Amino acid sequence: MDRNDVLASAFHTGRFFVSDIYAFYQDTYKGQMGKVQVEVLDYLCINEQASIMELAGRLNISKQHASVIAGKLEDMGYASKRRNPDDGRSWLYSLTAEGRSFVEAHIAQSNEYLFERLSRMDEGDRELLERAIVDAARALKHDADEEKPA
Repeated sequence: MDRNDVLASAFHTGRFFVSDIYAFYQDTYKGQMGKVQVEVLDYLCINEQASIMELAGRLNISKQHASVIAGKLEDMGYASKRRNPDDGRSWLYSLTAEGRSFVEAHIAQSNEYLFERLSRMDEGDRELLERAIVDAARALKHDADEEKPA
């Protein structure tokens, strides 16, 4: 397969998911919290815990902004912090049970939208796309796990 075709397909697939599927997921939070707060919740949901420095770097925001957002999520009961055992001067944030339930409820709501969209597709195309989504997510997670320091 041509490398440019792969990159172009990845770009178009990403744009579709960001502009249509992920945008709908983010819309489920409208009136409750802002886009960057949602991104912090998502990051903590996927990664279990993160420092302010990690959140800032991964989400391309300032450390101050990351700190303010993490503090607000903590005040809301969706995140908690503990001292970083590797650096006693910093904190590690993670989702609380309430925070995880909150995110999972929004994921479930957006899943309904995704499955409704998929139901309009030809059965063969839908099955192919569903398998591709699962396979791509598994491969990307495996690759991300390989890059994490031990």
